[in-house]
Amino acid sequence: MKQDRKYELKSFNGTLKTKQAVSENENYWKLIGQTGRVISSAEEQDFPDKNRVLFQFDIDVQKLELECHNQKPNALWILKTDLK
Repeated sequence: MKQDRKYELKSFNGTLKTKQAVSENENYWKLIGQTGRVISSAEEQDFPDKNRVLFQFDIDVQKLELECHNQKPNALWILKTDLK
């Protein structure tokens, strides 16, 4: 995956909807269809799951009342296979 290239979230954790109940602030499936950019790789940040990239959404994730725990605003660790 190329950094700074625009991608679209096509699924979250490999699925189109959650398979179990999740709290609304962790329902990241709401982000499917949103666009953004890869801003870092797991290798660069020493993130344990090398199948993920740090993806910064173009929208304000917190306005959707979703948790976002990363230092970069509107960024989540996303599976590479969830992006197109």
